[in-house]
Order: sequence, then C-alpha cells, then structure tokens
Amino acid sequence: MIVTRSVLPENEDAFGSWIARLVNEAYRQPGYVDSFVQRPTVGQPTEWTVVYRFADPASLEGWLHSDIRAELLEEGASLIEGDPKEQVLAGVGSDREARVVSSYRLVDGAEGAHLMFHKRMLDALAHFDGFVARDVLDAVPGVQDETVVILTFETTRDLQAWLESDERATLLSELDAMTVGSLTTNVVGGFAGWFPGHGQAEVKKWKQALVILAALFPVSLAATLFRSWAFPDLALAPAVLFANIVGVVVLTWFLMPPLTRALDGWLRS
Repeated sequence: MIVTRSVLPENEDAFGSWIARLVNEAYRQPGYVDSFVQRPTVGQPTEWTVVYRFADPASLEGWLHSDIRAELLEEGASLIEGDPKEQVLAGVGSDREARVVSSYRLVDGAEGAHLMFHKRMLDALAHFDGFVARDVLDAVPGVQDETVVILTFETTRDLQAWLESDERATLLSELDAMTVGSLTTNVVGGFAGWFPGHGQAEVKKWKQALVILAALFPVSLAATLFRSWAFPDLALAPAVLFANIVGVVVLTWFLMPPLTRALDGWLRS
C-alpha cells in the first residue's frame, strides 16, 4: 500500500514524529513485512510517501481497519493538507527493483486514445536500459476512479533515466489532453534493506559496515549523552535498550536513506 500525504512546512517536525509512530504500530501488526518512508523531494516539496508491505491481503486489511490506526489518523489529521492519496498494489515483483506508480483520471471517451498512448509508451520504453514491465490497472466505477500505471525497472538508476528523459516529457504532454485533474506519481523501490542490490551487483560488506558505523556512532553518542543527562540512574539493560531503539529509529527513517543516496556512486563501485 502506498500512502501520500501533503504536509505544510511548519508541520514537518511534528509530522515526522507522528509518521514514525504510525509505522511503528504497523510493524506490530500480523503479516507486516516492511515499510519505507520517503520524505519530500525537490519535485514534490510537500509530499511524504509511506509504503507498507504485508504478506497477504487479509493482513493489510487488518491494519487498514485497526483501531490503533484509526486513532492515529485522527490525531494526525491536523498536520496534513487535503486528503491522503492511497494506492493498494499486489504482486509487485522483486524487492530490488524500482517502480514508478502513476494515477490519473481519464476524461470520458478517451479510452481508445489512451490505449494508443500506451503503445507509444511501450515503444519508447523498449529503448531504455533496465525496463522490466508495465502494468495498467484500469479504473473501475464505484471502486477505483483513477487509472493506475506501474512501470518497473531493474535499478533506481534505470528508473531515474526514464523519469528525466525527453521521451517521457513528450508523452506526459500528450497525456494531459486525455486526463482531468492532476497526475499523481510515486517512486517506489529498494525494500531489501539499507543497501539494496543495484541490478546484479551487491554492495560490498566492508562498505556497508563503514557507512553504518559512520551513521551509528554520532547517533549512539548523542543518545548516550542524552540518557546520562535525563536518566542518570538508569540501569544498564534499559540504558542499552534505549540507545538501541534510538539508533534503529534514526538510522532507518532519517539517516540511512539520504546517506546511501549521497554515497550511491561509491557504493556501486
């Protein structure tokens, strides 16, 4: 499930804390596999995207209709602008692949032109390295108002080449005449961990260890100093547990994603 929320700049800190709590509760649910939080980007400066993966539809439905999720959504409603955008996908393939998920509403009578549009898109995609598959989920009246398109690439680098291409820009200009409202686009991928494989190549273990150490040391030091100041008499076991919890949360949702992106070229080499 992909959920995108628009957050006002003045609410970003509060929203970051709130979304961490929401993801932590999802982690406790039966069938939870993993999740990924994407902070705002240059192209989407106010949008936060969260991707949840569950083992089966029943587990996902259990999370979506849980009391704790309903309580947290009510609590966080004041932090976002407009309604969240939600997309539920199934069978999205390998954890190591990268995808772009787009949704839009077709104008009445545009179905034939839309089919021809996708033929031209496939012709263009055939010339791009790493393209794996295209899936189109047609709108279903009363169930899903928008058409959803999923493009899958072998690596994030392959996907980025498509997103920045002149061919895609031309196709999007053609799509404008067939749609009403805005186009929603989410980039999803790299769920295999902090260091997803790039194509067939794995990140070297010593590089993984070095990056984790560089991120973990200042976080552990800060957590230890804070704990010593706030809870000087805390016993050893809860003190270590506190530092571990802080380290895992900060690295998983805040430090490692931008750090691995920044060092992507070195990690690939």
